[in-house]
Amino acid sequence: MSWAKKRQNILQLIRNRELNDHIRIKYALKSNLDYKCISKLGLIAELGHQQSVHCLQWNESGSTLASASNDHEIILWDPFLQKVKTTIKTLHNHGIFSVKFIPGYNDDLVATGSADWSSHTYNVTTGQKLSSCTCSQGKINRLAVANDSPSLYWCASEDGCISQHDLRMGHECPTDKSKTTLVTIYDDLGKKIKTKCLDINQLRTEQLAVGACDQYVRLYDRRMIQSLSSFDVKHPSKYVSLYGGNNVNNALQYFVPGHIHSNDNEPKKKKIYVISYLTFSPDGQELLVNYSCDYVYLYNLVNRADNAFFNIPKVMKVPRENGEGSSTDLIDDQVPVPHLKLPDNVVQLKLKADYLIEKQNYNNAIFLYNEALNIHQCSELFLNRAAAYINRKWHGDFYAALRDCVTALKLEPNHMEAHFLLARSLFLLDKSKDSKMCLDLLTMKYPSYKTNDAYKCLYSDLLNEQSNNKDKFDGKNVLGTSDSTSNVLEYVLHIEQAQKITFEKYFRNQAKDYHRRYYGHINVFSDRTEANFFGSRNQFIVAGKDEGLLFVWEKNTEKNLVILKGDKFTVNCIQPHPSEFLLATSGRGNKVKLWSPLPHVRLLKK
Repeated sequence: MSWAKKRQNILQLIRNRELNDHIRIKYALKSNLDYKCISKLGLIAELGHQQSVHCLQWNESGSTLASASNDHEIILWDPFLQKVKTTIKTLHNHGIFSVKFIPGYNDDLVATGSADWSSHTYNVTTGQKLSSCTCSQGKINRLAVANDSPSLYWCASEDGCISQHDLRMGHECPTDKSKTTLVTIYDDLGKKIKTKCLDINQLRTEQLAVGACDQYVRLYDRRMIQSLSSFDVKHPSKYVSLYGGNNVNNALQYFVPGHIHSNDNEPKKKKIYVISYLTFSPDGQELLVNYSCDYVYLYNLVNRADNAFFNIPKVMKVPRENGEGSSTDLIDDQVPVPHLKLPDNVVQLKLKADYLIEKQNYNNAIFLYNEALNIHQCSELFLNRAAAYINRKWHGDFYAALRDCVTALKLEPNHMEAHFLLARSLFLLDKSKDSKMCLDLLTMKYPSYKTNDAYKCLYSDLLNEQSNNKDKFDGKNVLGTSDSTSNVLEYVLHIEQAQKITFEKYFRNQAKDYHRRYYGHINVFSDRTEANFFGSRNQFIVAGKDEGLLFVWEKNTEKNLVILKGDKFTVNCIQPHPSEFLLATSGRGNKVKLWSPLPHVRLLKK
């Protein structure tokens, strides 16, 4: 069925809304949102607190916007009349970092988390505090709720704990700390690390995502968390058998950008990472993560991507210790498979992108290749994009090129250029030993390639690298890695500490890779900056930035569509309205800003 046939006109949408109330939000967005509106996004109102605003939250229907700040107050706004509905003077004595409407109470109950190490609940109508928890030994950075759990809320605090609170149960602090702690986050040395954010998947509420002061996103199945404490790293099959499954990562899965993960064991390249915000997509199939001092990354939860380094042995058919592959695999099919004919619209995009490559406009060429690959995937497009990444040389680009080479070899195993670009990408990623191995395998398969000028140049660089003893690889062959799960860290420490370390090492080695990344936006001075999905089909990504900028990207092409000036210093909070073309933002100042299409808007960038 063509796209035109799938598309519904306004009368059909109205009729469907009458028959199915569940699509009312989808209808509202479809009837208002398009790319022209994005280009006309502008400031329509400013709503004020007495001090800096730290958090924003819409209720489910979008009729009320809650904001909270350093003035210890929660203000509930009518966003369309731009007036205060009510003000709650909380009993917090420090800034409020998170506010959430508790589901099932008709928007009459809110929970708060504060820098004073406590979380409260308040009745919106009376302003009365209903409960308080002071168990935490650090700031409460984020709260989360689940639509199918009206009496529960979750907290992420800087003592490394994720706590669960049930309003139906009595609670006494601090003696009940163990009863509220759901999970504790540790680093690779077995020490607690600060948790910065969390979210619940509203379509699969057993899924809990946690971000902390490291590079690893942790995705838990809440139903299995208690069993993780007894997980046996040496005998994972025993643990898996408890649930009748075939994958231990049903209970816990780590996600991390592959280029960051590959540097995890290289001290010279280690830097401090903080996950400042994460959120599930409305359809529950994706996870958006904003890193402080890095980019915004999108992880696909349905088709989880393997780390590209772990896929190299598969696409190269390297002889393995367990017998998989053989030397004969390396000398058959001497002629690459011919390229298939591309669709006309893909050909046009490719020609435009190739022209931009010639003009050294690599950034826009990549956007066009992204657009073409969304229509049709083939090795030629992946390799052209890989070459563009290599020439652009932005942070993470060499690894992105490696990913494209691996994908191209999966599609077309005998593509000579894919083998060469794979070797070149490995060299640029400081994996010289593996780069040379790939290059040797290439010339074993295609001896005539030794006359190629690009081959000679890379081979010369590899020899120089070897002679100068500048090989920065950690001594383990990516191509010879038979199973990442076998590389378990061993420490001579007491038993409990050693278990935490081996647990971390095991799940870090299973970490899945990102699906897309959104660049041009790196926050250095803020570790609370949000990023969110926006649009009728979640087709846009929005995020704040240092210097007070507000970014809007097209999700599938990663293209930056708009940059707006959202604040004098920084834009920390950015919360899209549930159904209308409306954004609420706040920064370090005391203003809440509302954004919507205007007739004439001056943009910083289109």
